[in-house]
Amino acid sequence: MKGEWAIHYRRLDDPHVWHTMRYWRSDGVLVSAKTYDQVYKFNRFKEAFDFCRNLITGGDMDNPVYDANVKRVCKARGEAFYLSGN
Repeated sequence: MKGEWAIHYRRLDDPHVWHTMRYWRSDGVLVSAKTYDQVYKFNRFKEAFDFCRNLITGGDMDNPVYDANVKRVCKARGEAFYLSGN
């Protein structure tokens, strides 16, 4: 499915705080976005899903650090954004 898809994630050691991915640093840390322009957007759901699956299973890391899912990102008024379900 085409559209703008984002990664909605949380750290497993802080399960009540969710973030939206801005970028993934080379040391494996995800950085969260505050505005719509900062959100890393995938054009295809499959690409976002594959990234999310790699994140959940731990990928290159020994133990998984994040829980994540894919959401459609939508622009709100000003610099704001919201995530909607599939």
